[in-house]
Amino acid sequence: MPRPRTLELTSRSVEETQQLGARLGERLAAGDVVGLMGELGSGKTTFIQGLAKGLGIDPAQVKSPTFIVMREYPGRVPLIHMDGYRLEGQQAVVWLDLEWVFSPKKVTVIEWADRVSGCLPEDYLEIHFAHKRTNLRGLRAIAHGPRSAQLIDALEQSAQSAHETTHEHPRD
Repeated sequence: MPRPRTLELTSRSVEETQQLGARLGERLAAGDVVGLMGELGSGKTTFIQGLAKGLGIDPAQVKSPTFIVMREYPGRVPLIHMDGYRLEGQQAVVWLDLEWVFSPKKVTVIEWADRVSGCLPEDYLEIHFAHKRTNLRGLRAIAHGPRSAQLIDALEQSAQSAHETTHEHPRD
C-alpha cells in the first residue's frame, strides 16, 4: 500500500497562517472535508478564518464553535465548521446528523478531528498544526484519498508560487 501524499509547510505569523488557509479555501469544492489537529493555540481557528475568506466568507465571522460544537457559514460553498474538542469517538457524535455534516453540497472543516476520526469519510484532508517556536508553526497535510491528494497538489503549487518553505514526502 503506498504511503499517503503529504506536504509540510511553515507559517511564520498569524497572517501567513490565514493566507495558507485562504489559498486552500479558494480550491475547496462542495463535498470536501478537512480535519485539523494540533494542540490548543496552534493556529487551527486562525487557519479556518483564512479558509473561510477563500470561500467568500467574512473571516471576522468565524469563531471557534467549542461550546456549541458546530457553526454553518454561507459562502461560495457553504462551510460547516465543527469542533470535536468536547466529543470523544463515534458514541459522542451519534446524535449529529452526519449526512448534513458531510453534505456533498458543503465544505466541512473539523477542529480536533482526531476525536471523531471514526466518523470521517474515506477521502479527507488531514492537517496537523505544531508549535515550533513563537510565531512559527509547522503544518503537515496528509491526503486520505484522491480528492485530498489533489488539494495537497494545489496547495503545494500555491505555496511554491508564494515562495514559502515546503518539503514534500513523495509516495513510496
